[in-house]
Amino acid sequence: MEAVATAVESRPRPAATRVLLVSSRARGGMARHVISLLGALPGPGHELAVACDPEGTIAEAARARSLPVYGIALHRAAHPTRAMLAAWHLSAVISGFRAHLVHTHSFHAGLVGAVGVPLSRPARLVTTIHSYPPTGPGAESLGPGVRLALRMMLRRATRVIVVSEALRQDLLQFRPEAAAKMVVIPNGVAVPTQVPVSVEEARTALGLPLDIPLVGMVARLAPQKGIAEFLRAARLVCDRVAEAQFLLVGDGPLREQAETLVQELKLAARLHLLGEMESARDAIGALDVLVVASLAEGSSVSAMEAMAFGKPVVGTAVGGVPEVVADGDTGLLVPPGDPEALADAVCTLLADPERAQGMGERGRQRAAAHFGIDLMIERTKAVYADVMREAMEGGRSRR
Repeated sequence: MEAVATAVESRPRPAATRVLLVSSRARGGMARHVISLLGALPGPGHELAVACDPEGTIAEAARARSLPVYGIALHRAAHPTRAMLAAWHLSAVISGFRAHLVHTHSFHAGLVGAVGVPLSRPARLVTTIHSYPPTGPGAESLGPGVRLALRMMLRRATRVIVVSEALRQDLLQFRPEAAAKMVVIPNGVAVPTQVPVSVEEARTALGLPLDIPLVGMVARLAPQKGIAEFLRAARLVCDRVAEAQFLLVGDGPLREQAETLVQELKLAARLHLLGEMESARDAIGALDVLVVASLAEGSSVSAMEAMAFGKPVVGTAVGGVPEVVADGDTGLLVPPGDPEALADAVCTLLADPERAQGMGERGRQRAAAHFGIDLMIERTKAVYADVMREAMEGGRSRR
């Protein structure tokens, strides 16, 4: 993977870098990413605080770790007036915490950070872009307001972290002059040295039959995740594999539509809508195959987690998914928006358990080599160290 951050050795930095993590209300992969940082960053080299929705999962995780939490309703920041108010609030938080670095996660948090951090100098802004901006799968489909906000984020951030090379390339088409400040850091997941629970144990815990082919998807129920495509593919698989059953793990704005489509497709007896789970790994451990049906995807944490558990993945060849799933080696990739292709790939793996098992084993090796959480943390620390070194050198040059 190109442009991945590397470790920084023997460079001057403050005794402890004060980092303010800023995130709007988040679920799924982004929430797990931020919570991973909360658990790993605090220590001798970093002091950490969090600015986020005071009632969300990120705030709960921060309080559980005794980290300071500053409540800011960033999920409403798409409105210009609200964004400006949130930026003023954030600038006060930055000053109060005396942050050296402000690290934003999500489009709304990035926008508020781009406005608020310049009001709180000398704090430096690092922004992570986890997925494609709102309103479209790529920069070419963005409306003028989103394009203006994205341009401001890319211009004002000292570093822009993106979770895949595909996302970096798309953003560079939109703003090529940002190349020097962009860094690819793939998401990270915990890769156990051995699978913690057997398929039988995982299925028993969920109340599922032990002797059925089981296929699942873990995703926020949002338009870009291909929920309808997954459900239509499930119907096709059911017509070909008599005993197959399905899990759909997650919640979101399309839950009602998903429930309606399950009824229309006569899947109620074969598909289990589990809603949001505290740990999706409890469901992944029960699967034979995990599906990523996304229409647009910066990366795929659920694919990484499935690979970490030794599960083969059927995914769509969009965004950063092909950087996670090695087609033909750790899973199968198909075109987006094609339920028949998804169903064919799932049936191929269900019909050949030996091949599927081999893909799962190679997936574990790939996850450990490229997507371990320790790699993600060290690469993020390297970015912080680079930014602080530049800040110190810039301060000396002005004397």
